[in-house]
Amino acid sequence: MTLRYTAEIYEETDGYASVCPELEVASCGDTIEEARAMLVEAIELTLEDITAEEYEFRVSGEMSATSDMPDDEPLEDSTLVESSQIEVNVDLPFVPAR
Repeated sequence: MTLRYTAEIYEETDGYASVCPELEVASCGDTIEEARAMLVEAIELTLEDITAEEYEFRVSGEMSATSDMPDDEPLEDSTLVESSQIEVNVDLPFVPAR
């Protein structure tokens, strides 16, 4: 099954951070392309064994992917350089409601 999510790429002092706000998954890379590819991989790994309940919890917005980030490196201080749709191929044992 192919699912579409948003990829937000932020420039930081030492590379790029990538975030999927719908699933609250984050990754990083040395280039924009690497940050995007690492985000796709992080999403695939997150969805690999996810339950329908956990999926709904993630997409509900009740959790925060950035809550464990150190206070001296908040994502808000980064510059958004790209926001685009990415496609992720996964085999989910359920059909997402969204």
